[in-house]
Amino acid sequence: MGDNGSDARELGRNIRAFIDGFLDKRRPDRPGAGNGPSASTSAFPKAGIDGFLSHFVFTIRMNKGQRAGEMFTYTWPVAIQTVVRTEPFVYRKSASPTMEFPIPIGCKLPRLCAEKDFLTTPPEFFEDGKETMFLQIMNLDARGDTPYGPMRCILGETFKREYPDIFKPSFGAAQSLGDTGLPAKIFFVPNGIFETPFGALHTRPKSLLGRFITSVPPIGSSPELLEPIGLDSVDELRANPSALPATPAATILALAHPLDAVLYGEDLFQGVERSIARKT
Repeated sequence: MGDNGSDARELGRNIRAFIDGFLDKRRPDRPGAGNGPSASTSAFPKAGIDGFLSHFVFTIRMNKGQRAGEMFTYTWPVAIQTVVRTEPFVYRKSASPTMEFPIPIGCKLPRLCAEKDFLTTPPEFFEDGKETMFLQIMNLDARGDTPYGPMRCILGETFKREYPDIFKPSFGAAQSLGDTGLPAKIFFVPNGIFETPFGALHTRPKSLLGRFITSVPPIGSSPELLEPIGLDSVDELRANPSALPATPAATILALAHPLDAVLYGEDLFQGVERSIARKT
Protein backbone atom coordinates (compact mmCIF):
# COMPACT_ATOMS: atom_id res chain seq x y z
CA MET A 1 0.00 0.00 0.00
CA GLY A 2 2.85 2.38 0.88
CA ASP A 3 4.58 1.67 -2.41
CA ASN A 4 1.38 2.41 -4.34
CA GLY A 5 1.00 5.71 -2.49
CA SER A 6 4.60 6.69 -3.28
CA ASP A 7 4.10 5.83 -6.92
CA ALA A 8 0.94 7.93 -7.06
CA ARG A 9 2.68 10.92 -5.47
CA GLU A 10 5.61 10.61 -7.87
CA LEU A 11 3.22 10.45 -10.83
CA GLY A 12 1.43 13.54 -9.52
CA ARG A 13 4.72 15.45 -9.21
CA ASN A 14 5.69 14.50 -12.76
CA ILE A 15 2.35 15.61 -14.18
CA ARG A 16 2.55 18.90 -12.25
CA ALA A 17 6.08 19.54 -13.53
CA PHE A 18 5.00 18.85 -17.09
CA ILE A 19 2.04 21.25 -16.83
CA ASP A 20 4.15 23.96 -15.22
CA GLY A 21 6.78 23.65 -17.94
CA PHE A 22 4.16 23.64 -20.69
CA LEU A 23 2.50 26.80 -19.37
CA ASP A 24 5.81 28.54 -18.66
CA LYS A 25 6.86 28.17 -22.29
CA ARG A 26 3.78 30.16 -23.28
CA ARG A 27 4.18 33.03 -20.84
CA PRO A 28 4.52 36.23 -22.92
CA ASP A 29 7.26 37.56 -20.57
CA ARG A 30 9.39 34.43 -20.90
CA PRO A 31 12.47 34.70 -23.16
CA GLY A 32 11.73 32.99 -26.45
CA ALA A 33 7.94 33.34 -26.05
CA GLY A 34 7.48 35.93 -28.76
CA ASN A 35 9.09 39.19 -27.59
CA GLY A 36 12.04 40.51 -29.55
CA PRO A 37 14.91 38.74 -31.29
CA SER A 38 15.32 36.15 -28.54
CA ALA A 39 12.01 34.61 -29.64
CA SER A 40 13.53 32.99 -32.73
CA THR A 41 14.11 29.31 -31.98
CA SER A 42 14.28 27.96 -35.54
CA ALA A 43 14.36 29.27 -39.08
CA PHE A 44 11.46 29.60 -41.46
CA PRO A 45 11.54 26.86 -44.12
CA LYS A 46 12.27 27.63 -47.74
CA ALA A 47 9.50 27.77 -50.34
CA GLY A 48 7.62 24.50 -50.65
CA ILE A 49 4.39 22.56 -50.11
CA ASP A 50 3.04 21.23 -46.83
CA GLY A 51 0.40 18.58 -46.29
CA PHE A 52 -1.40 17.93 -43.04
CA LEU A 53 -4.52 16.46 -41.48
CA SER A 54 -7.14 18.81 -40.08
CA HIS A 55 -10.74 18.70 -38.97
CA PHE A 56 -13.55 21.16 -38.38
CA VAL A 57 -16.04 21.84 -35.62
CA PHE A 58 -18.45 24.64 -36.44
CA THR A 59 -21.82 26.19 -35.70
CA ILE A 60 -23.92 27.56 -38.56
CA ARG A 61 -27.03 29.71 -38.17
CA MET A 62 -29.52 29.83 -41.02
CA ASN A 63 -30.67 33.38 -41.84
CA LYS A 64 -33.21 32.73 -44.61
CA GLY A 65 -35.80 30.19 -45.64
CA GLN A 66 -37.88 27.76 -43.60
CA ARG A 67 -35.07 27.18 -41.08
CA ALA A 68 -34.23 30.85 -40.50
CA GLY A 69 -32.93 31.35 -36.95
CA GLU A 70 -31.99 27.69 -36.43
CA MET A 71 -28.40 26.81 -35.43
CA PHE A 72 -26.58 23.60 -36.34
CA THR A 73 -23.32 22.36 -34.80
CA TYR A 74 -21.25 19.71 -36.57
CA THR A 75 -17.94 17.90 -36.11
CA TRP A 76 -16.43 16.56 -39.31
CA PRO A 77 -13.98 13.70 -39.82
CA VAL A 78 -10.33 14.48 -40.50
CA ALA A 79 -9.53 15.76 -43.99
CA ILE A 80 -6.26 16.22 -45.91
CA GLN A 81 -5.19 19.76 -46.72
CA THR A 82 -2.25 21.11 -48.72
CA VAL A 83 -0.68 24.58 -48.44
CA VAL A 84 2.05 26.17 -50.57
CA ARG A 85 4.49 28.76 -49.18
CA THR A 86 6.80 31.35 -50.72
CA GLU A 87 10.43 32.01 -49.84
CA PRO A 88 10.75 33.99 -46.58
CA PHE A 89 11.33 37.72 -46.99
CA VAL A 90 11.59 40.79 -44.78
CA TYR A 91 8.32 42.72 -44.81
CA ARG A 92 8.45 46.45 -45.53
CA LYS A 93 5.32 48.57 -45.36
CA SER A 94 6.71 50.89 -48.02
CA ALA A 95 7.38 48.15 -50.58
CA SER A 96 5.71 44.79 -50.02
CA PRO A 97 7.07 42.55 -52.79
CA THR A 98 5.24 40.26 -55.15
CA MET A 99 6.23 36.73 -54.15
CA GLU A 100 6.10 33.52 -56.17
CA PHE A 101 4.65 30.19 -55.05
CA PRO A 102 6.30 26.94 -56.25
CA ILE A 103 3.11 25.81 -57.97
CA PRO A 104 3.44 22.21 -59.25
CA ILE A 105 2.57 21.02 -62.74
CA GLY A 106 -1.15 20.53 -63.14
CA CYS A 107 -2.15 23.09 -60.50
CA LYS A 108 -4.19 26.04 -61.81
CA LEU A 109 -3.90 28.28 -58.76
CA PRO A 110 -2.25 31.75 -58.85
CA ARG A 111 1.53 31.66 -58.96
CA LEU A 112 2.09 35.21 -57.66
CA CYS A 113 0.89 37.04 -54.53
CA ALA A 114 1.34 40.54 -53.11
CA GLU A 115 -0.23 42.13 -50.05
CA LYS A 116 -2.80 43.88 -52.24
CA ASP A 117 -4.14 40.47 -53.33
CA PHE A 118 -5.42 39.54 -49.84
CA LEU A 119 -9.21 39.70 -49.60
CA THR A 120 -8.76 40.88 -46.00
CA THR A 121 -6.10 40.79 -43.26
CA PRO A 122 -6.26 40.76 -39.45
CA PRO A 123 -5.86 44.27 -38.00
CA GLU A 124 -2.19 45.29 -37.67
CA PHE A 125 -0.94 41.81 -38.57
CA PHE A 126 1.95 42.89 -40.79
CA GLU A 127 4.84 44.53 -38.91
CA ASP A 128 7.71 46.33 -40.58
CA GLY A 129 11.07 44.55 -40.56
CA LYS A 130 9.72 41.10 -39.63
CA GLU A 131 10.48 37.95 -41.60
CA THR A 132 7.37 36.87 -43.50
CA MET A 133 6.07 34.15 -45.82
CA PHE A 134 2.99 34.28 -48.02
CA LEU A 135 0.81 31.14 -48.05
CA GLN A 136 -1.95 29.71 -50.23
CA ILE A 137 -4.35 26.85 -49.52
CA MET A 138 -3.89 24.49 -52.46
CA ASN A 139 -6.68 22.03 -51.84
CA LEU A 140 -9.23 20.90 -49.29
CA ASP A 141 -12.27 18.68 -49.69
CA ALA A 142 -13.77 18.16 -46.22
CA ARG A 143 -16.99 16.21 -45.80
CA GLY A 144 -19.36 15.26 -43.02
CA ASP A 145 -22.81 13.79 -42.46
CA THR A 146 -25.54 15.75 -40.69
CA PRO A 147 -29.13 14.95 -39.68
CA TYR A 148 -30.20 16.95 -42.75
CA GLY A 149 -27.91 15.20 -45.23
CA PRO A 150 -24.27 15.29 -46.31
CA MET A 151 -22.24 18.50 -46.31
CA ARG A 152 -18.96 19.39 -47.99
CA CYS A 153 -16.43 22.26 -47.84
CA ILE A 154 -14.02 22.85 -50.74
CA LEU A 155 -11.17 25.33 -51.16
CA GLY A 156 -8.30 25.90 -53.58
CA GLU A 157 -7.96 23.72 -56.67
CA THR A 158 -11.25 21.87 -56.16
CA PHE A 159 -13.16 25.14 -55.68
CA LYS A 160 -11.58 26.59 -58.85
CA ARG A 161 -12.39 23.48 -60.85
CA GLU A 162 -16.03 23.18 -59.77
CA TYR A 163 -17.03 26.86 -59.40
CA PRO A 164 -14.66 28.75 -61.75
CA ASP A 165 -16.98 31.75 -62.22
CA ILE A 166 -16.84 32.75 -58.52
CA PHE A 167 -13.42 31.40 -57.54
CA LYS A 168 -10.90 33.46 -55.58
CA PRO A 169 -7.74 32.09 -53.93
CA SER A 170 -7.30 31.43 -50.21
CA PHE A 171 -4.17 33.40 -49.31
CA GLY A 172 -2.50 33.70 -45.92
CA ALA A 173 0.78 34.68 -44.31
CA ALA A 174 3.13 33.80 -41.47
CA GLN A 175 5.26 36.43 -39.76
CA SER A 176 7.94 36.09 -37.10
CA LEU A 177 7.18 37.20 -33.56
CA GLY A 178 10.85 38.03 -33.20
CA ASP A 179 12.88 39.46 -36.05
CA THR A 180 13.24 36.17 -37.93
CA GLY A 181 12.04 32.59 -37.91
CA LEU A 182 9.89 30.79 -35.38
CA PRO A 183 7.89 31.22 -33.21
CA ALA A 184 5.52 33.17 -35.41
CA LYS A 185 1.93 34.19 -35.98
CA ILE A 186 -0.14 33.03 -38.94
CA PHE A 187 -3.42 33.79 -40.68
CA PHE A 188 -5.50 32.55 -43.59
CA VAL A 189 -8.47 33.96 -45.44
CA PRO A 190 -10.19 30.69 -46.43
CA ASN A 191 -12.31 31.37 -49.51
CA GLY A 192 -14.49 28.43 -50.43
CA ILE A 193 -17.84 26.73 -50.88
CA PHE A 194 -20.04 24.89 -48.40
CA GLU A 195 -22.26 22.44 -50.23
CA THR A 196 -25.25 21.81 -47.95
CA PRO A 197 -28.75 20.29 -48.08
CA PHE A 198 -29.89 23.95 -48.23
CA GLY A 199 -27.86 24.77 -51.35
CA ALA A 200 -24.30 25.78 -52.18
CA LEU A 201 -22.99 28.65 -50.01
CA HIS A 202 -19.95 30.87 -50.63
CA THR A 203 -17.86 32.31 -47.78
CA ARG A 204 -17.48 36.06 -47.32
CA PRO A 205 -13.84 37.11 -46.68
CA LYS A 206 -12.87 36.71 -43.02
CA SER A 207 -9.60 35.82 -41.29
CA LEU A 208 -8.53 32.82 -39.24
CA LEU A 209 -5.66 33.86 -36.94
CA GLY A 210 -3.09 31.73 -35.16
CA ARG A 211 -1.37 33.97 -32.60
CA PHE A 212 1.50 31.61 -31.74
CA ILE A 213 2.99 28.79 -33.81
CA THR A 214 6.29 26.95 -33.36
CA SER A 215 6.42 24.98 -36.60
CA VAL A 216 5.50 25.14 -40.29
CA PRO A 217 3.04 23.59 -40.92
CA PRO A 218 1.62 24.68 -37.54
CA ILE A 219 0.72 21.23 -36.21
CA GLY A 220 -0.99 21.35 -32.83
CA SER A 221 -2.44 24.82 -33.36
CA SER A 222 -6.06 25.81 -33.90
CA PRO A 223 -6.55 29.12 -35.76
CA GLU A 224 -9.04 31.51 -34.18
CA LEU A 225 -12.08 32.86 -36.04
CA LEU A 226 -11.94 36.65 -35.53
CA GLU A 227 -15.58 37.31 -36.45
CA PRO A 228 -18.57 35.43 -37.89
CA ILE A 229 -18.35 34.36 -41.53
CA GLY A 230 -21.31 35.13 -43.76
CA LEU A 231 -22.30 32.45 -46.29
CA ASP A 232 -24.04 33.65 -49.46
CA SER A 233 -26.17 31.52 -51.75
CA VAL A 234 -24.23 30.70 -54.92
CA ASP A 235 -27.47 30.98 -56.87
CA GLU A 236 -28.03 34.52 -55.53
CA LEU A 237 -24.45 35.53 -56.33
CA ARG A 238 -24.75 34.27 -59.89
CA ALA A 239 -28.10 36.03 -60.36
CA ASN A 240 -26.58 39.37 -59.30
CA PRO A 241 -22.76 39.20 -59.50
CA SER A 242 -22.28 42.95 -59.04
CA ALA A 243 -23.49 43.07 -55.41
CA LEU A 244 -23.62 40.89 -52.31
CA PRO A 245 -27.07 40.00 -50.96
CA ALA A 246 -28.25 42.34 -48.20
CA THR A 247 -28.32 39.39 -45.79
CA PRO A 248 -26.20 36.24 -46.09
CA ALA A 249 -28.10 32.99 -46.41
CA ALA A 250 -26.29 31.61 -43.35
CA THR A 251 -23.54 32.55 -40.90
CA ILE A 252 -20.71 30.53 -39.36
CA LEU A 253 -20.91 31.65 -35.73
CA ALA A 254 -18.08 29.51 -34.34
CA LEU A 255 -15.29 27.52 -35.91
CA ALA A 256 -12.55 25.31 -34.47
CA HIS A 257 -9.96 24.10 -36.97
CA PRO A 258 -7.31 21.97 -35.19
CA LEU A 259 -4.32 20.92 -37.30
CA ASP A 260 -3.67 17.33 -36.32
CA ALA A 261 -0.65 15.79 -38.05
CA VAL A 262 1.93 16.31 -40.79
CA LEU A 263 1.34 14.41 -44.03
CA TYR A 264 4.66 12.96 -45.23
CA GLY A 265 5.45 11.93 -48.78
CA GLU A 266 6.46 13.15 -52.21
CA ASP A 267 4.24 14.99 -54.66
CA LEU A 268 1.67 15.96 -52.02
CA PHE A 269 -0.47 18.05 -54.36
CA GLN A 270 -1.06 15.21 -56.82
CA GLY A 271 -1.54 12.72 -54.01
CA VAL A 272 -4.31 14.82 -52.45
CA GLU A 273 -5.84 15.39 -55.91
CA ARG A 274 -6.08 11.65 -56.43
CA SER A 275 -7.59 11.19 -52.97
CA ILE A 276 -10.26 13.82 -53.70
CA ALA A 277 -10.99 12.30 -57.11
CA ARG A 278 -11.75 8.93 -55.50
CA LYS A 279 -14.45 10.56 -53.36
CA THR A 280 -16.40 11.96 -56.31
